[in-house]
Amino acid sequence: MTLRQAYRRLALRLHPDIGHGSAEKMAELNALWAVLSDPQRRAAYDRTLTPMPSPAAPGRRPGAHTAGTRPIFATRREAWFASVALQARRLGSEAARSASTALAQRHRRPRALYDSRIDEIVTSLGTNTEERVTSARAAGTAPLDLSLVTALLGVRACAATTLAATRLRGSVTERDIIEAELLDRMWDNLAHGISREIEQAVGGNPRLLRALTGRRV
Repeated sequence: MTLRQAYRRLALRLHPDIGHGSAEKMAELNALWAVLSDPQRRAAYDRTLTPMPSPAAPGRRPGAHTAGTRPIFATRREAWFASVALQARRLGSEAARSASTALAQRHRRPRALYDSRIDEIVTSLGTNTEERVTSARAAGTAPLDLSLVTALLGVRACAATTLAATRLRGSVTERDIIEAELLDRMWDNLAHGISREIEQAVGGNPRLLRALTGRRV
């Protein structure tokens, strides 16, 4: 059984919308998946498995967690939405880096031009999570695909922001073109994981490059 298969099998048991799962357990599973499915994060985690012993700080019991070592959420609901946001960013990062490589080769541009836009875009994919999850559910998204569709809705939101900015400015810059190519390709990369019906229900590829220039990516 692959790691992804194991994750999906556990998710079917732990998701709060299915069976006897809970938001807290699903959040923990998603946090683990975010680490184990990323080679760099997993390597960093592996290096923590045999830590050097250190004396406990005065007044702190062993194993206690503080706000500086792990996020503290007021409710399980809040923790669950945070886990969805984390997954949306991770999926978006993977899609963006794949898109950056393909676009740099296709258009013979330095990959750094595309990479320079990735962090800002990926960060935005983890915002307005509750609203995007509501939209994803309304479109008929399965529980296991909520993070993926949340990321797609984030891509559409980024595209809408860029389009509005160019219209206010009255011009299209090279940075706008780079971002449009990246967002359009990110959508295509992410949408491979969902059905055509769901993709259309949430609006489909924003085709930002076409909206800005009349050209396709």
